[in-house]
Amino acid sequence: MKQNTEEYYLIFKFWSLDSNQWSILIGGVGVLLTFIGFLIAFALYKKQRKDNSRDAFIFFQSSLPELKKSIEKTIENLKKFTENIESDNFSTPILSAALNDKFLSKVNLVDLNRYYSENRKNKIQIFQNFLIDSNFFGDYHSYFTNEINYLRNTYLEKENIYSQWQLLRSNKFFSSMADTDENEDYKLFYANWVKELNENRKIFEFNQQGQPTKVKNRKELVENQIETLARDIFPYIQFSEKANDINLIANKVVAAYADISEIKTKIKYTFEKDIEKFENVLINLNKLTE
Repeated sequence: MKQNTEEYYLIFKFWSLDSNQWSILIGGVGVLLTFIGFLIAFALYKKQRKDNSRDAFIFFQSSLPELKKSIEKTIENLKKFTENIESDNFSTPILSAALNDKFLSKVNLVDLNRYYSENRKNKIQIFQNFLIDSNFFGDYHSYFTNEINYLRNTYLEKENIYSQWQLLRSNKFFSSMADTDENEDYKLFYANWVKELNENRKIFEFNQQGQPTKVKNRKELVENQIETLARDIFPYIQFSEKANDINLIANKVVAAYADISEIKTKIKYTFEKDIEKFENVLINLNKLTE
């Protein structure tokens, strides 16, 4: 008994294939279509990645000019601040609100890094350095506020002690001169010291009436007047309780001035280092800007 093998054909009979051959053909076509679909999907994926990288780059570049201006203004303000420290002018610099790295959170850094890796290979290291720098300027507002608060609180504490030097030519002086029981040599010494202080034009600014109105040289005041008083009044301490009080006040003023000088030196050094960092950031930023 013969078994007939079924044949199938497409359009023309001479294209006829048996069922096994058709299965193989259809399977092959399916694999081919799958491969073609994969290639199309991969091409679309690459195009999307390229477009995303390009968009990230455009957004990044559009954000740099404002950041650059804010850094330039910060450098200018910090330089003025450090210059004014020596004159005890502690007006707080105003930092631009644009001085931050928030714009980086709005861009996909992976896409941006890919763009530089593929299209700006000569700038990839500069870009990576910029990302490292962003950790510095991104948190600078908070850091700066903390430094200024520390400076003001510490400085004001020492300044209150330093300002007691004025007692040495006012309350303490008048009470000593009015006390008939005080040692006359001590009173004469103290009177001469106050007279010399009030006439010292290296220390004070004077009005038209020839009266001292404002201290213009703290260093001269402390080193050539207050320190001298603390040292030279010492022999009179055994005769006068007021002389002992004056010696204590003078030494406290000298110590407070030394602390203030150290505070100013440290804060000036700190912000000069910050200026140096910002200038380096600006150099990198200029290299990145297109």
